[in-house]
Amino acid sequence: DRVVGTDRIMSETDISKLPYLQSIAKEALRLHPPTPLMLPHKANSNVKLGGYDVPKGGIVHV
Repeated sequence: DRVVGTDRIMSETDISKLPYLQSIAKEALRLHPPTPLMLPHKANSNVKLGGYDVPKGGIVHV
């Protein structure tokens, strides 16, 4: 409540003032990384993946 208050929801700019929350997020990512076993792949040609344009030679994690 000291950092954010009770009259609004937390915003991204508040995170820098909340070191305990930062530590919790880092520990959660350390224990459960978002890309386990996802190795980088290099696109052999221009391709569209999930609505995103990936240029030839672009590196993606699939």
